[in-house]
Formats: sequence, C-alpha cells, structure tokens
Amino acid sequence: MIGGWSPGGGRREGGIGSLLLGVPDDDGRLIFAGHVGTGFTDRMLADLGSQLRTAERPTPPFADEVPRMHAKDAHWVDPVLVGEVVFHEWTRDGRMRHPSWRGLRPDKTPADVRRES
Repeated sequence: MIGGWSPGGGRREGGIGSLLLGVPDDDGRLIFAGHVGTGFTDRMLADLGSQLRTAERPTPPFADEVPRMHAKDAHWVDPVLVGEVVFHEWTRDGRMRHPSWRGLRPDKTPADVRRES
C-alpha cells in the first residue's frame, strides 16, 4: 500500500522519486515496509502523481516510525492505492530488499494486502 512519496531529483525533479510503502500487521495497522524508486515508466509516474495528490494528508499513515532519510521531505497520503512490487527478500528489520515497482493493482483493495514471505 502506498503511504507516501519522496520527491525526485535530476530528471524526476518536481515529481515522484520513490514511493513509501507499507503492509498491514495482524492488528490492521500500516507498518512501513520500505521504499521503491525503480521500475516506473514516465507515464506511470505521471499517473501516480495525479492520483496521489488527491489523497494527500498532513501526517504519516504508518503506525511505526519511518526512517528519517525517507520521512524528510515526504508527502504523506491516505493508504488507499495498492501496488505490486517484486523484491529479493525481507531484511531483518522488516524492509523489502531491492524492490522494483510493477504497477498499481486496481483489482485489489487495502483489505486484500498481506505481507508475503
């Protein structure tokens, strides 16, 4: 689930640099699972940008603390969009290692999201 985004630099200046992602825990709280900044097409970034602007909120939706390097300059959003990400493995601290964005999953709702092993 997308809980926020970080601004981009270079050719992504003024847009999305990476998405801040989370998965619900057993109590339904959104837990920060890491960020993804690769796998996007320019069209995906433009579409995501317009969708995320309508879901902005002033505070993080995550129940746990987002690391400062990701929280700094972040734009927080209501976690209503579900995406598909491939990654190598989970780190010891519960983050995705080497994630790559595959796309939005309009066929899934936030209630469908589960942490995969």
